[in-house]
Amino acid sequence: MSRSNFTPMKRFHEIIGRYGLSLMEVGTNHLRVFSEGRKLFDYYPLRMKLFDYHDWHRLTCPSLIEGMDKWETELDGIIRKLMVSPQQIFNYEGQQ
Repeated sequence: MSRSNFTPMKRFHEIIGRYGLSLMEVGTNHLRVFSEGRKLFDYYPLRMKLFDYHDWHRLTCPSLIEGMDKWETELDGIIRKLMVSPQQIFNYEGQQ
């Protein structure tokens, strides 16, 4: 049995909502996540890749290990890091 690299979108939306982030579909398999009107990161659900405007992150395939889903933990950690460091958020207008 092969593993799927598809993001569990229902859970993704729950995590995004928990932080009060908004989501825009940019194109096929391309989502943009905003925090207070500023781009926070782009996410590619089929490839499970996240780009935070400084680095690419490849998330682990969803699977429960000892009751914890590593994918959720990774996504949550990246969001927390970006939310704590607003100076790292890419400003769409290019202002510093």
